[in-house]
Amino acid sequence: MNRRISWAFLGVSVAFFLFIVGLTGYRLEEARARNSLQVRDKLIDIATRISSIRTTYVSLDAPAVRKNLRALFDAEPRLLLMNVYSPTDGILYLVARNQAYLKEPATPDLAWRGMPTYQVSRGYEVVLSRPLDGDPPGAVVDAVFVIMGREDLYPIVRDDLYLFLAFLFVSGVVILIAMSVQEAPAVPDGPSRGPVDFRGLTSPRSGLLRAEHLEPRLRAELEKAISAGQDISLARIQIDEPYANSNLSEAYTEIARVLLLRFPAHDCLFESGNDTFTVLIPETDIDAAVRTIDAFRKAVGSREIEERVRSLSAGASSRGARLVSASTLLEEAEIALAKASREGGNQVIGFRADPSRYQAHVPA
Repeated sequence: MNRRISWAFLGVSVAFFLFIVGLTGYRLEEARARNSLQVRDKLIDIATRISSIRTTYVSLDAPAVRKNLRALFDAEPRLLLMNVYSPTDGILYLVARNQAYLKEPATPDLAWRGMPTYQVSRGYEVVLSRPLDGDPPGAVVDAVFVIMGREDLYPIVRDDLYLFLAFLFVSGVVILIAMSVQEAPAVPDGPSRGPVDFRGLTSPRSGLLRAEHLEPRLRAELEKAISAGQDISLARIQIDEPYANSNLSEAYTEIARVLLLRFPAHDCLFESGNDTFTVLIPETDIDAAVRTIDAFRKAVGSREIEERVRSLSAGASSRGARLVSASTLLEEAEIALAKASREGGNQVIGFRADPSRYQAHVPA
């Protein structure tokens, strides 16, 4: 199920990426086409107004003419360069926005004066020309316009960012729902006398009961054992050298499978951490519990798991006809496990209820 969800999420992510790329490309081309049409209309208006100014003042050298031409240039924010020239007289008026758009040849000559060339950014700027009416004949106005500027890019980038954030939010919600939803165990119509179905309490990683169910179950088993005058044992099992390689999660799962095969009472097997298991063994004293866990330790050590042999350390404790609490039994098992690890690992140590030896560690 998790693999299917992963592949589905990957497919949706790729489709979303292609959609964003296609949408962005379409909007860029649409903005360029729209702005190209607009600046062509603006050039017609500019050429008409320059022709009117030439007709009124005859010469373009008068201060009033240059003032009007500058005002005409400043009124168009997309206009980067305006050049009025004629083949015979060369450049009559030139204005640009803080950049050398006019390209100078290596060897200037008279022919260049009548036919200037420009350097512009392709895709972002465009050069347009239009002849002017009036004298002298043959005059032309060249204009460099920006057709893809910040004001055009900003709404496209902003919308792409909003779509990306929305995709992340929806993906996060879907992932959380997929991780939290589990199959609920079937509820029988009438009372059932069979074993309790613990599938809804198990971890999908290992198939063992989740760690939070250990203490309630241990308290219940202790009360039952005390009422019946029976013994009960508990064992903490830890994988030795958990960080020897990067395959601990796979090793944990494989050892959990061996645990399920060796212990038929699956409702007494619990996860306890990234490298630790807990086993409840009802009606078993400490000696029998140590033998049982040691047999499991040898079974794990007799096979390779993730291309290496794994060893286990374990600590066991039991009620031993005492009136002990669940927390005391857990603490005794932890003390025994710590001793097994401290003394080299790959062994099982049972906690012997000797008050003179353990009085400093275990509350009375």
